[in-house]
Amino acid sequence: MPRFSLLPGMLLFAAVLLFMGVAAAVYWPEPEVAFRSDQSSVSWLSSALLLSISVLAIRQLADRGLPRWLAIWLGLAIFVLALDEQFMFHEQWKYGCMAWLAACRYAWVKEAPTLLVGIVGLLTAGVLHRALPPGLARLVLWLALATGILALKIDLLGGDAFLAIYEEGLEVLAEAFFAAVLLGLSGPADQVHSP
Repeated sequence: MPRFSLLPGMLLFAAVLLFMGVAAAVYWPEPEVAFRSDQSSVSWLSSALLLSISVLAIRQLADRGLPRWLAIWLGLAIFVLALDEQFMFHEQWKYGCMAWLAACRYAWVKEAPTLLVGIVGLLTAGVLHRALPPGLARLVLWLALATGILALKIDLLGGDAFLAIYEEGLEVLAEAFFAAVLLGLSGPADQVHSP
């Protein structure tokens, strides 16, 4: 199993928090502007993080930090999410599918891409959990998943008004946790993990 170091992820997480803090400060006294739209600074950060995670997955393929098929899957799947974040494909489906498909009168059809991300993400996390060394790497993975599920819940069902305004920030935090997992891995996946 690969080894895991929390330090690179902590530095990344600090940089992400600093970026969101600066974005909020730039728009003060209305900091929510930095988070609210799909054209916001925090939305851009989300796209950049997703692309970075895709690259980190490919790096894990080269370093053999993850099983080959899993690194390829993560690289491709996260790249698709980066494209969606930047070009808003799931929003186009959600708000435009009524013109294409009568079944879009049902909320679950309009929300199908978002639901699919949650389901596939949960299944992938289960597989990734087994490929990671026990301890901190797995904990950070499940923090990423819990934060991402909270963001999806708010996106799908609404919720606390404060959290709804900053839902994009929750997505970014989930992505930062996930990036921290891949950033902290080192060593080939086929080696036996030593404590």
